[in-house]
Amino acid sequence: MKKAIPMNRLLQGDVGSGKTVVSELAIIDNYESGYQGAVMVPTSVLAKQQYKKLKNDLEKLGIKVEMLLGETKKSEKRK
Repeated sequence: MKKAIPMNRLLQGDVGSGKTVVSELAIIDNYESGYQGAVMVPTSVLAKQQYKKLKNDLEKLGIKVEMLLGETKKSEKRK
């Protein structure tokens, strides 16, 4: 993660195995290096759950968190 080239990673694991924590740590590392990160999940329900968790944890550190869904209006996506 310390290299100067972009990377893509797939994080996979059982429910409760710590995927969200690993994602948060990667996002924090990216943020501290001046980059942004994205978390992709398979359903809107899971996306909303993850969004609440990430927003609660990361915004305390000054990291802005937003959510895009397939149902998000185009005008909102542009913002």
